[in-house]
Formats: sequence, C-alpha cells, structure tokens
Amino acid sequence: MANEIRAVLIPIETNRKLLLPNAMVAEVMAMRSIDDIDVNEDWILGTVSWRGWDIPLIDFGLLTGYQSDDVKEMATTDNIAVLKCINHPENLPYFAVLSRGIPKLQLVSRGDIQLHEEKEVNHHAIASLVSIEDEMADIPNMNYLETQLISLTGEPA
Repeated sequence: MANEIRAVLIPIETNRKLLLPNAMVAEVMAMRSIDDIDVNEDWILGTVSWRGWDIPLIDFGLLTGYQSDDVKEMATTDNIAVLKCINHPENLPYFAVLSRGIPKLQLVSRGDIQLHEEKEVNHHAIASLVSIEDEMADIPNMNYLETQLISLTGEPA
C-alpha cells in the first residue's frame, strides 16, 4: 500500500515501546560492553563502539522518569538500537538506545496509529503517545534528545 511506512517498535520497558521510522534505525545489535562516559546523568549509560564510532547509549525509560524494576537492570536479552541523528548529524551522527528485547519491524498506515491526546506527555523527550495494534508507544522528540546528548557529551552544537 502506498501510504504505509516501515516503522520499528523498540521495547524500552515491559509494556512500553518507542515507535520510529525504520529509516532512522541504522542497526540493531546484541548487547556489548559499555564504556564509561564522564556525565552526571543516569540515563546516559556510557558509550558503545559501532563501526569505528564511540556513540552514546541511552536508557529512554530512565530519561523519561520511569523507575520500574525492569528499567534498572540490564539483561542478556537486551539489545542496542543504533539511531541516525536527524537534526544535528554534523555534531552527533548516531546514538544508541537500550532495547529491552528484540525490536519489531511494523508496517504502519495512517489508520493504524491512534494518538492519545487525553494522556499527558510527562517529559520533553516524548513528542506524543500513540497506540498501534493495541500496543502503547512513545514517539520520541528527536530534536530534544539530540540537543541534550550534544550538550552533555561535550560535542559542539
């Protein structure tokens, strides 16, 4: 169908996912070693090596204030989704998001997404809350994420 897009649902908590266009996801890879980074934000877990880059790895659940038990501990089933930066690629070409499970490719048409206007967005990192095929998902505010990462990791803005 012409008005369908390929999207990816990235699990960030047991019942919570990120919804992103497939074109923004550069790669999904198994968990690997995380190097320390000198920042005072618990949602920035460190950096991971990917194709010659040391890219920041974030925990979107921690960033947006969720403190459930499944957010705090990393497991062997966790993965890393490498995302392309769209607003400031000259300063931060890529960053990674912790995926608590295997991201799922999803064909999405306009009628598949329901916006939850009655639910309050609780953080600047979330652009909107939606449902897709009975699954709740956050659409991230990429400009906010990229700007925060650039300012916190010392990359020029």
